[in-house]
Amino acid sequence: MSIKELLFSFQGRIGRKTYWVWNIVYYLMIVGFAMGMNVLVPSMAHLILPVFLIVILVPDLAITAKRWHDRNKSSWWLLLNIPLVIGRMTVPVGDPAIATQPSMFQIVSSFAAMACGVWILVECGILKGSDGDNTYGPEPE
Repeated sequence: MSIKELLFSFQGRIGRKTYWVWNIVYYLMIVGFAMGMNVLVPSMAHLILPVFLIVILVPDLAITAKRWHDRNKSSWWLLLNIPLVIGRMTVPVGDPAIATQPSMFQIVSSFAAMACGVWILVECGILKGSDGDNTYGPEPE
């Protein structure tokens, strides 16, 4: 599978190793980008980071879809990512000295994101894919 297919196609299957490598790279990119923006343009970091998260959302969803496919499950399971995306977008960025109490929406979205994140972690990151060919293609190597 080419890099283009891996990052932008919602077809096929990948194994746990590819999924974990992607997630390590994905979160390192987020942390590195956020730290870089806080150093380079601290007053704009809270505006630039959500744009970056949207840009890297498609590759993340494509890879996660392939992992769901390896478990012989539909891409509809990607809907579990909605609370994660909302949770990431509502995390306050900025000076902790002026932080306020989280709103009820932030609290609820945080708990929903945590529950969905754990589910995705177990299903995609820990459980083995289906043996042999399945509805979504041949078993990944």
